[in-house]
Amino acid sequence: MKILAIDTSTTHSSCAVMNDNNIVGDFSINQSMSHNEILLVMVDEMLKKLNIDIEDIDLFVAVTGPGSFTGIRIGVTVVKALAMALNKPIVSVNTLEALAFGVFSDKKKIPLIDARGERVYYGVYEGVNNQNIIPPALLTIDELLEEFSDKGEYVFVGDCVNLYKDRILENKNFEITPACLNSCISKNACVIGKEKYERGDISDCFNLSPEYVRLSQAQRDLEKRINRWFHIDMQKKKM
Repeated sequence: MKILAIDTSTTHSSCAVMNDNNIVGDFSINQSMSHNEILLVMVDEMLKKLNIDIEDIDLFVAVTGPGSFTGIRIGVTVVKALAMALNKPIVSVNTLEALAFGVFSDKKKIPLIDARGERVYYGVYEGVNNQNIIPPALLTIDELLEEFSDKGEYVFVGDCVNLYKDRILENKNFEITPACLNSCISKNACVIGKEKYERGDISDCFNLSPEYVRLSQAQRDLEKRINRWFHIDMQKKKM
């Protein structure tokens, strides 16, 4: 079985090909061009180098987020278009799950994706089965580090780990992964996608959509209070 996975959920554009149980192609680039300018060129170039026609792909894997809203839509749209045009099955993989999948540790794993403004998307995973024990959510980096400051040992992985490296490592129970593990989303998605396909966990092309993570209820309530206060304050100034 030949599998093509595509990820555009972070600043990296990436794609990977798996043939049976072997990753035979992996192309990842972090550059100033937008995903829609480079993605199809990358896929075409990789398949040519592998001497594989797009028609030979048996399964398409879409990395559906969380991450960049615009970026995710580009990747998901491309995968859906290819799968529908070729009448091939499609499987979705969560970005955080794919990041955590590449980390082998006895410690619990916290994958991070930059959400701008010192906010991060995160989840918590553990074990060789990469079990998700805390679903994807959105917090500021300081809120996240405080939340898990006294809850055991954790290893952090992801595209913004180096950005917050000093703050993460202030806690002796926290560690970070090497840079080589922070962007290997597509090839991990190939492996996860194959497992999901074999379990019958296949997505509907027509209804497949990006996974967006909302603010926590507490954060939404806080923003409402801030907006209400701001509105009242502005009204007073007009009087």
